[in-house]
Amino acid sequence: MRKVLIVVDMQNDFVAEDGVLSSQAARAIVPFVKERVRKALEAGEDVVFTLDTHLEDDLEFDKFAPHCIKGSWGHELIHELGELLRPDIMGQVHFVEKNRYSAFFQTDLEDYLGLGLEANRQRVDEVELVGVCTNICVYFTGEELANRDVKTSVSEQGVASFDLEAHHFALAQMKSVLGIEIL
Repeated sequence: MRKVLIVVDMQNDFVAEDGVLSSQAARAIVPFVKERVRKALEAGEDVVFTLDTHLEDDLEFDKFAPHCIKGSWGHELIHELGELLRPDIMGQVHFVEKNRYSAFFQTDLEDYLGLGLEANRQRVDEVELVGVCTNICVYFTGEELANRDVKTSVSEQGVASFDLEAHHFALAQMKSVLGIEIL
């Protein structure tokens, strides 16, 4: 059985104290996410890290302050997770740079999960989502998994948003509408 942990946008600009769009809620989930990544890697599971990735003139900056600009400190994976990435486990790790809310939009994630018609990998059986923001990138990536009939779970302790009301709404919608298991 192929299980994949997708860690959504745990980058400096969203999590680190000096990040442009960071929040205390995002920092609070770091120990849980770090432990979950460690356990997945020890179990031989694949771990996907999505990286929100923008150019300096991205139109998303009409909605949000400039963030996660490719090559910047804010674009980097937080150091707490980066320190887990030893050379001997890198075959289990995949990075997906994305510039939209869904990690599927114009990326190789569908192929990596074995979901495409001509995918080169075994089809994923289960996906667990952790990361930020619950109501934006986690939600839209979960929606894409649901539309592909992938058994998906979200660890409530492992997701966060700068908007607590939207966080709770998204979790409820993922459970009731998308059929995602909330752990």
